[in-house]
Amino acid sequence: MAVTILILSFMLFLMSFLPSFRITHWSVKIFDYIRIQVLFVQLIVLIVSLFFFSEQSTLKYLSQFFLLISISYQLFIILPYVPLKFRFKETEADNYETIGHEVSVLSANVLQKNNDYHKLIDLIRRVDPDILLTTESNKSWEEALGVIEKDFSSNYKIALENRYGMHFYTKLKSIEIKEHYLLSEQSPSIEAHLIDKNNNNFVFWGVHPPPPSPTEKTTSRYNDAELMKLAKLIRKDGFPSIVTGDFNDVCWSRSSKLFAKVSKLRDVRIGRGILGTFPVKPVIFRFPIDLIFSSKEIQVNTIKILSDIGSDHLPIFSKFDLASSSYSTTEKLDSNLKKEINQIIKEGHNAVQDD
Repeated sequence: MAVTILILSFMLFLMSFLPSFRITHWSVKIFDYIRIQVLFVQLIVLIVSLFFFSEQSTLKYLSQFFLLISISYQLFIILPYVPLKFRFKETEADNYETIGHEVSVLSANVLQKNNDYHKLIDLIRRVDPDILLTTESNKSWEEALGVIEKDFSSNYKIALENRYGMHFYTKLKSIEIKEHYLLSEQSPSIEAHLIDKNNNNFVFWGVHPPPPSPTEKTTSRYNDAELMKLAKLIRKDGFPSIVTGDFNDVCWSRSSKLFAKVSKLRDVRIGRGILGTFPVKPVIFRFPIDLIFSSKEIQVNTIKILSDIGSDHLPIFSKFDLASSSYSTTEKLDSNLKKEINQIIKEGHNAVQDD
């Protein structure tokens, strides 16, 4: 039994640490997605080894060593997202006087084959967002959402049948709304330059890069490259930015943290909760892949998960204040970091060509 526990402990050890390296294959990346679930398994195995087996042996102690190291590392990654009161200290955005009005955003992966259109429409009417982003929305969804168009002053529609369609609606004044194909013609992103009621400018990005999975892309090279290209665009921009959508990546992953670092944005989940959005059922397997990042000039006041709309994702809702229209981007990228980013983008383009 001690040998079995040792083997299991070592496997759990690998599941904890391997995703933190630049290994892009889905078979490794999956353990980044399910860190919380793996953590529970590690705790159970540790308890079993402590209380249910009385024999004292080197193998038993070695297995406990692997488990304690693994659990400590998992907690190190996950705890920053736990909503403890002491985490809500003054941030850079709190140093600004919030001169804008509160803007609300609803982002929902609708699941293309889902035809419970009324559930999302009812939700939209209930929360009354200033900005609405849908992903996986095709022509059928576009037609169904026609009933809410009169409630929004501007919209931008990209109806696709490949599960990467995207629709954007806003009640705010828009300067420009355009689509980008950052890596391939299969997965668009939407960039919207908007103005709030106090004439403060900001940029909204809606994204949906492809996931690493055995049924789609075998590696995360597509996802990583698309996010790095977006991060570089945001860094060059002269306005505060907020980015949301189905990232197909968890908030604590190496690539998500690199995205935040390069773009100079903040993950708004930190200190506010893990807020898992996928899959809807079973709840125990849920993890956070519908993400929100914002500039330091944008103060996020609310972030929460909303009710089931018949999709495999839960919608995510947020409210924020624009604290300033200015955004400094004078800081240059470190040469080593720049080299790493360019390599990731190159690998992504190579992956597109290999398909």
